Amino acid sequence: MYDTIVIGAGLSGMLAAIGRAERGEKVLVLAKGHGVTHWSTGCIDLLADVDDPLAGIAQLAIQHPHHPYALAGPAMIEQGIDRIRAIGEAAGYPFAGNLNRNLLLPTALGALRPTAFAPATMIAGDARQLRDGRPTLIAGFAELRDFFPPLIAANLRAQGIAAEAAQLTLPPTQRQHDFSPVTLARLCEQPAFRANLGEQLAAYVRKGGYARIGLPAILGLKHATEVVRDLQNRAGALIFEIPTLPVSVAGMRLYQILEDELLRLGGRIQLGGFVQRAEHIGDTLVAVFSEAAAREQRHTARRWVLATGGILGGGVRATPDGHLHETALDLPLQTPDGRAGWFAPRFLNTHGHPVFQTGVRVDQRLRPLDAAGRLVYENVQITGGALTGYDPIREGCLEGAAIATGWAAGQA
Repeated sequence: MYDTIVIGAGLSGMLAAIGRAERGEKVLVLAKGHGVTHWSTGCIDLLADVDDPLAGIAQLAIQHPHHPYALAGPAMIEQGIDRIRAIGEAAGYPFAGNLNRNLLLPTALGALRPTAFAPATMIAGDARQLRDGRPTLIAGFAELRDFFPPLIAANLRAQGIAAEAAQLTLPPTQRQHDFSPVTLARLCEQPAFRANLGEQLAAYVRKGGYARIGLPAILGLKHATEVVRDLQNRAGALIFEIPTLPVSVAGMRLYQILEDELLRLGGRIQLGGFVQRAEHIGDTLVAVFSEAAAREQRHTARRWVLATGGILGGGVRATPDGHLHETALDLPLQTPDGRAGWFAPRFLNTHGHPVFQTGVRVDQRLRPLDAAGRLVYENVQITGGALTGYDPIREGCLEGAAIATGWAAGQA
């Protein structure tokens, strides 16, 4: 029997597991697959559309007392961020940023996206630096189909940034097909490939006098900081990464440092374990059953954390009769009545769509409640996107809410 089983391997689940493992507990992360880290930018968004995220969160918590930020509290937000930054620092993959000021980083379309913390490999791309009047080069490979430097540069110029574009020649490699972000990230960790790339970048710097070069976030899987430093030395200009469309190499790096930390602390991870049903005695969850080869596997624990990510992570699914269903523990959901209430009449509705606030209602200790406000399980906590009361994508708080509630569950 485990002390704690965490269902879900996203940001909130991994942080909850790390918190419990640090307390000496026997911990298992049980998940059907990797969480949304692999589809995210690899940055930590706290709150969009504000200059000061921490002040904005404080105001949000007053206006919406059931928001995950309000439930977790400011201390869990700050402590959770500090813990992730410490993990990154120890792994040689530091995060830079500020709780009181959003960065503005370029996207793969050339928009400027607010985020509170970003890997050091991206930090030179902050718009406040890009607007210093010095020229910036956006470069990529034609083989990377979803990264188009001319489009990015044009949209940056429209926002007052002196940016130009270039297509690099892919250095010699034995591969001929399928140059995905992950494939290119592995190639960038090969010295010969990186030396050729550095020579090309240096030639552009000598010709155009560029102060910075923006490249797709493919500069290594395990040693990105060293790859960026090497390319900067070769090119004679600052290098910054721009997140790509999924699969996200930067998101994979974030997951990997969390997994490494959990394993170091003695925790276990079991992927491919899709939780199908639960077993309980009264209001105590005693076991869950996951899919296995031609059978079910039974898992037991004293304490549980549900971190399946809600609609975004597949923890909430629609049934053929038009209802929404929590897939792991069959918990009651707070959701619009009927399919007709899921979406607002306007596609680009200012307040988003009601369906994306679907989740589990909880008490102040993050334990699940039913529609009447009664406790469902006394030994289960809900974190991240599985919670109701907020729209993480529209509010720009996906990672922040996951970290705050995940860390709170890890410290409970």
